[in-house]
Amino acid sequence: MRRRILIVSVMSLLAFATMPATADIVRLTVPEIKTLLAGNTITGTWSGTSYRQYFNTDGTTVYVPRNGRVENGQWRLNTETDDYESWWRSTGWTPYAMVRTEAGEYAWVNGDQLEPFTVQAGRQIE
Repeated sequence: MRRRILIVSVMSLLAFATMPATADIVRLTVPEIKTLLAGNTITGTWSGTSYRQYFNTDGTTVYVPRNGRVENGQWRLNTETDDYESWWRSTGWTPYAMVRTEAGEYAWVNGDQLEPFTVQAGRQIE
Protein backbone atom coordinates (compact mmCIF):
# COMPACT_ATOMS: atom_id res chain seq x y z
CA MET A 1 0.00 0.00 0.00
CA ARG A 2 2.73 2.49 0.97
CA ARG A 3 4.72 1.52 -2.09
CA ARG A 4 1.76 2.32 -4.37
CA ILE A 5 1.29 5.71 -2.68
CA LEU A 6 5.00 6.44 -3.06
CA ILE A 7 4.93 5.49 -6.74
CA VAL A 8 1.86 7.66 -7.40
CA SER A 9 3.44 10.56 -5.48
CA VAL A 10 6.65 10.33 -7.47
CA MET A 11 4.72 10.10 -10.75
CA SER A 12 2.64 13.15 -9.80
CA LEU A 13 5.73 15.14 -8.89
CA LEU A 14 7.47 14.15 -12.12
CA ALA A 15 4.41 15.11 -14.15
CA PHE A 16 4.18 18.41 -12.31
CA ALA A 17 7.89 19.04 -12.84
CA THR A 18 7.58 18.45 -16.60
CA MET A 19 4.75 20.94 -17.06
CA PRO A 20 5.67 24.18 -18.80
CA ALA A 21 7.93 26.24 -16.55
CA THR A 22 5.85 29.39 -16.73
CA ALA A 23 3.79 31.39 -14.31
CA ASP A 24 0.69 29.94 -15.98
CA ILE A 25 0.36 27.04 -13.52
CA VAL A 26 0.67 27.43 -9.75
CA ARG A 27 0.48 24.50 -7.32
CA LEU A 28 -2.04 25.05 -4.52
CA THR A 29 -1.09 24.83 -0.86
CA VAL A 30 -3.00 22.93 1.84
CA PRO A 31 -4.75 26.08 3.17
CA GLU A 32 -5.83 27.00 -0.38
CA ILE A 33 -7.11 23.49 -1.07
CA LYS A 34 -9.02 23.39 2.21
CA THR A 35 -10.69 26.74 1.50
CA LEU A 36 -11.55 25.60 -2.01
CA LEU A 37 -12.99 22.16 -1.20
CA ALA A 38 -14.28 21.97 2.39
CA GLY A 39 -18.07 22.10 2.35
CA ASN A 40 -18.22 22.64 -1.42
CA THR A 41 -18.99 20.75 -4.62
CA ILE A 42 -16.82 20.58 -7.71
CA THR A 43 -17.79 19.67 -11.27
CA GLY A 44 -15.32 18.60 -13.89
CA THR A 45 -14.01 15.81 -16.05
CA TRP A 46 -11.71 12.94 -15.11
CA SER A 47 -10.22 10.96 -17.99
CA GLY A 48 -13.00 12.30 -20.20
CA THR A 49 -15.90 11.45 -17.84
CA SER A 50 -17.96 14.28 -16.33
CA TYR A 51 -18.55 14.16 -12.58
CA ARG A 52 -19.69 16.07 -9.49
CA GLN A 53 -18.04 15.65 -6.10
CA TYR A 54 -18.95 17.01 -2.69
CA PHE A 55 -16.30 17.44 0.05
CA ASN A 56 -17.81 17.35 3.52
CA THR A 57 -15.91 19.20 6.25
CA ASP A 58 -15.75 15.94 8.26
CA GLY A 59 -13.43 14.35 5.67
CA THR A 60 -16.05 12.33 3.79
CA THR A 61 -16.71 12.82 0.08
CA VAL A 62 -19.31 11.74 -2.47
CA TYR A 63 -18.33 11.23 -6.12
CA VAL A 64 -21.09 11.15 -8.75
CA PRO A 65 -19.87 10.32 -12.27
CA ARG A 66 -22.16 11.03 -15.20
CA ASN A 67 -24.04 7.82 -15.99
CA GLY A 68 -22.12 5.99 -13.28
CA ARG A 69 -22.34 4.60 -9.79
CA VAL A 70 -22.18 6.95 -6.79
CA GLU A 71 -19.05 6.36 -4.68
CA ASN A 72 -18.49 7.34 -1.05
CA GLY A 73 -14.93 8.00 0.03
CA GLN A 74 -12.71 10.08 2.29
CA TRP A 75 -10.38 13.01 1.77
CA ARG A 76 -7.57 14.68 3.68
CA LEU A 77 -4.72 17.10 3.11
CA ASN A 78 -1.04 16.34 3.57
CA THR A 79 0.71 19.38 5.08
CA GLU A 80 4.17 17.95 4.35
CA THR A 81 3.62 17.62 0.59
CA ASP A 82 0.72 20.06 -0.08
CA ASP A 83 -1.14 17.12 -1.63
CA TYR A 84 -4.84 16.39 -1.58
CA GLU A 85 -5.34 12.71 -0.72
CA SER A 86 -8.44 10.66 -1.44
CA TRP A 87 -9.48 7.22 -0.24
CA TRP A 88 -11.71 4.93 -2.27
CA ARG A 89 -12.47 1.29 -1.64
CA SER A 90 -10.92 0.36 -4.98
CA THR A 91 -7.64 2.29 -4.56
CA GLY A 92 -6.96 3.15 -0.93
CA TRP A 93 -5.27 6.50 -0.18
CA THR A 94 -3.92 8.26 -3.28
CA PRO A 95 -2.24 11.71 -3.40
CA TYR A 96 -2.89 14.37 -6.04
CA ALA A 97 -1.47 17.82 -6.66
CA MET A 98 -3.92 20.63 -7.43
CA VAL A 99 -3.10 23.68 -9.54
CA ARG A 100 -4.49 27.05 -10.55
CA THR A 101 -3.91 28.37 -14.05
CA GLU A 102 -3.21 31.96 -15.03
CA ALA A 103 -6.84 32.14 -16.18
CA GLY A 104 -7.91 31.36 -12.59
CA GLU A 105 -9.13 27.86 -13.39
CA TYR A 106 -8.46 24.86 -11.16
CA ALA A 107 -7.26 21.38 -12.09
CA TRP A 108 -6.05 18.10 -10.61
CA VAL A 109 -2.72 16.74 -11.80
CA ASN A 110 -3.46 13.24 -13.10
CA GLY A 111 -0.20 11.79 -14.40
CA ASP A 112 0.78 14.07 -17.28
CA GLN A 113 -2.75 15.45 -17.68
CA LEU A 114 -4.59 18.33 -16.06
CA GLU A 115 -8.18 17.48 -15.12
CA PRO A 116 -10.06 20.81 -14.91
CA PHE A 117 -12.86 21.52 -12.46
CA THR A 118 -15.03 24.35 -11.17
CA VAL A 119 -16.19 24.99 -7.62
CA GLN A 120 -19.78 25.53 -6.50
CA ALA A 121 -20.57 26.71 -2.98
CA GLY A 122 -22.17 24.17 -0.66
CA ARG A 123 -23.55 20.72 -1.33
CA GLN A 124 -24.81 20.61 -4.91
CA ILE A 125 -25.51 16.86 -5.15
CA GLU A 126 -28.18 14.63 -3.68
